Amino acid sequence: MSQSISDIWDEECERIARLNHEQGFAHYTDELNRAWADFEKGEKPEGLRSVIHASWLRSHTDGIDAYNFQYQFCEQGELRRIMARNSLLISIAREIMRNLLAYNPDGHINLTDANGVTLHYCGQDLTPIGSILCETVQGTNCTGRCLKENRLVYLLSSENYKEALRVRGKHCAAAPIRDENGAMLGILTLTANPDCFHYHTLGTVQAAAEAISQQLILRRLVNEQESVMESLNEGVLVISELGLIRQLNCYARNVLGIQEDVLYRDVDEVLCPEGCSVKDLPASKDRNITFCPASDSRISCVISVVITPEGGRVISMRDNRRVRDMAHRVIGSNAIYNFDMILGESRVMQDTRNKARTVGRSDSTVLLTGESGTGKELFAQSIHNGSHRNSGPFLAVNCGAIPRDLVQSELFGYEDGAYTGSKRGGAAGKFELADGGTLFLDEIGDMPLEAQASLLRVLQEGEVLRIGGKRPMKVNVRIIAATNRDLKKDIDHGSFRRDLYFRLNVISLPIPPLRARKEDLKELVEWFCEKICRALNRNRVKFTDSALSLMENYDWPGNVRELENIVERTINLTENGVITDKDLPEELQTSISGALALHDARTKNYNLKDSEKMIIERCLMEKKGNLRQVAIALNLSRGALYNKLKRYDIEANEYRKLNPEC
Repeated sequence: MSQSISDIWDEECERIARLNHEQGFAHYTDELNRAWADFEKGEKPEGLRSVIHASWLRSHTDGIDAYNFQYQFCEQGELRRIMARNSLLISIAREIMRNLLAYNPDGHINLTDANGVTLHYCGQDLTPIGSILCETVQGTNCTGRCLKENRLVYLLSSENYKEALRVRGKHCAAAPIRDENGAMLGILTLTANPDCFHYHTLGTVQAAAEAISQQLILRRLVNEQESVMESLNEGVLVISELGLIRQLNCYARNVLGIQEDVLYRDVDEVLCPEGCSVKDLPASKDRNITFCPASDSRISCVISVVITPEGGRVISMRDNRRVRDMAHRVIGSNAIYNFDMILGESRVMQDTRNKARTVGRSDSTVLLTGESGTGKELFAQSIHNGSHRNSGPFLAVNCGAIPRDLVQSELFGYEDGAYTGSKRGGAAGKFELADGGTLFLDEIGDMPLEAQASLLRVLQEGEVLRIGGKRPMKVNVRIIAATNRDLKKDIDHGSFRRDLYFRLNVISLPIPPLRARKEDLKELVEWFCEKICRALNRNRVKFTDSALSLMENYDWPGNVRELENIVERTINLTENGVITDKDLPEELQTSISGALALHDARTKNYNLKDSEKMIIERCLMEKKGNLRQVAIALNLSRGALYNKLKRYDIEANEYRKLNPEC
């Protein structure tokens, strides 16, 4: 039965311990010389370690020339790749090898990779860089044996296979260097004179190899941690128990604008936090804090704090702007509409759209006016997307929907502990969230007077002060306001500030009601039909001409929003693919019937004169008071038309009120 590794090692330990104790190295050398002579004769050597005899046999089988010694080297290109691949191993082993040499100043220490290629050496120049020391190349040698047996080994001078190494008179010990999984990375070999080679030399080499292994594992872990830290999408700041900066990743440097070396400096002196000390921060999550690392900079961050067992702190941080950008993407606070999505080819709609496109190129405040349901937010989003701010956030706030007591906190934010019931850590207001983009203030006429004063300051100074805050924060926000109220009347009544009105009304953009652009009604109906049928998974429906005509004669007090609702209601209540006037809701039927009844009452017992007047009035209504178009439609000259208007006492201005642009 073959010997186990433990048995062999026990045998080897017993041998070197006995040789050290009896100081029998010289006597054993004579035994080894006789053993070699027996080996050459093909006889079994007496007194030779079994592992050495096995190695000699392998060397002989491999055809190794025992009397011709010269190093074999890697090809230069391959050697460069090997050295690069093992650069970390070399850098760690270099210092440990130097310290090991201090205990053996006349010796030699070399490092090889897992294939026996020499990577580094110190001490006597015995094994040059790039030389190959594996057993199949050099025969029995200490490094080659360690590679073969993958354990701590030693080799006495006369146990080498090459004659040049036997007569050199030096003893060796070698130990493997392993990774965290136990795989061999390389070999550390110590060569010493006989008087410096002892039993404890084996332990020294083993300890040095293990030290390299542990440092290599630790360095890789540190490198992995650093790579992880640098790859994180947030800043990481590590602080010692004394409040000194121990680590700061690239993201944190960029957020804080720190370029110089700040390691091992006091964290409060470097970051200058407002209202607190970073060294004393308790463990927390998602806390708002403002840093002032430079006299002219204020960086608002969301941080989380973890306290280490030693009393230090690990702080993760994100710039509030980035947090807001992520929130915008999640909650969909970006504008989705653009001018190409605004339907309508009527003259008034084309003019409004062109004016809005021009407005989008500037950064001025815009006041959108018009009735409810005309599409003011659609225009606001389109203006934002047509501006240079289109990559920034778009936030819409309904000023009339926020409780009176919460308007200022919603718009301007608040600090930690600003008032009872406030969120811990504070919260950013809509102005901060919209920084770099556009804030759409809908129903601006419903904003309380006290909030109007704060809004005026933001518009004038370009900075916002949180409730409970001490220092204002610069914001870069474009304001688009909208209202369906007559703000001039509100000013007269004292419910709206005059100075704020003039700040908001830099560019006024009235949005026409649907009754002023009934030429667009057919296009809008078709679009709503397609959209609603797709949502309901129904085949496309069509409105008849009679139905469209009935809809055109309706005033649409709810404007486009009302039109969409009626189209959706009609489609839901109609199973046919064609919708007639009979399918329209009752309010349209009632409205039109009343108008017709009134018309019938007026035209009862009519004569030719009444018919002509009626035709002119209908044409004026259709053309919305545009006399040039009426004259063309009736094939009259402008002069003849004016005469008829005077004859029938028709006031054209009454019809122009239906079209504000005329």
